[in-house]
Amino acid sequence: MHYEHRMNRVIDFIGKHLDDDLTLDQLSRVACFSKCHFHRLFTAHTGLSLWQYIRWLRLKRAAHQLIVYKDITIMEIALNAGFESHESFTRAFKQICGVSPSHFRSEQNWQAWEKPAYRLSIKGEKVMNVTIKNMNARRLAVLEHRGDPKKVGESVNKLVLWAKAQTVSLKPEPGEAFGFAYDDPQTTPAEDFRFDLAITVPKGLVLKGEVVERQLPAGRYAVAIHKGSRDNIGDTVYSLYRDWFPHSKEELGDLPCIFCYYNFDHEVAETELVTECWLLLK
Repeated sequence: MHYEHRMNRVIDFIGKHLDDDLTLDQLSRVACFSKCHFHRLFTAHTGLSLWQYIRWLRLKRAAHQLIVYKDITIMEIALNAGFESHESFTRAFKQICGVSPSHFRSEQNWQAWEKPAYRLSIKGEKVMNVTIKNMNARRLAVLEHRGDPKKVGESVNKLVLWAKAQTVSLKPEPGEAFGFAYDDPQTTPAEDFRFDLAITVPKGLVLKGEVVERQLPAGRYAVAIHKGSRDNIGDTVYSLYRDWFPHSKEELGDLPCIFCYYNFDHEVAETELVTECWLLLK
């Protein structure tokens, strides 16, 4: 079995078992390497020690939980991240983003979390697997984010709080939460950036205030899957436009690229995030 494939098996295993009591014995067996070599090979592959890598994934998930689960104490989130005390969690959290968990919960500065501390080597040409799917129409509740892309998290929190305040459960099923990506945050001035957040809602629900109604049209969509951190989802989007579309003999419909979310950062390790990138076709 190729070295890179063996290391990626470990990456996948850690992501799927992030809450388990992971051990060096266990993970070296997954990789099919002896313990005396595995730890150094893992560090060479990711740039972090095994335990630094696991801790970083747990802490980033905890950062999202601090924002989404306002009613859960910091101590509970610390325990969920594998820390035995509030103090040890605060110390580790502050080492990464420079502020305490309580300060982060109130200020929501995501800059320290935007670029992963690890690296996962990608060799060879990336294969763009695209499928064409027929999608049903959906009635959406939309919150329009305008301005600094670094504050999208605040808009997400507004939509979550709105959904929780409704009399019916609006927790989206996998594949029923969306982002409408009008602009590229890498090339668009912050003041001009547009990104709409949406969830599927039932017909009878009355929408008020900042949350507006929109229809996701039925039709044929080109779909590419992006797995892992959404901080680099632009790589998949550009591959879709650059590598697939010019050779597809398709025409694009009048709709921006859509992100369809199957899980969220506060639920899973970021390596386990699954997002579909949709392009409406004529």
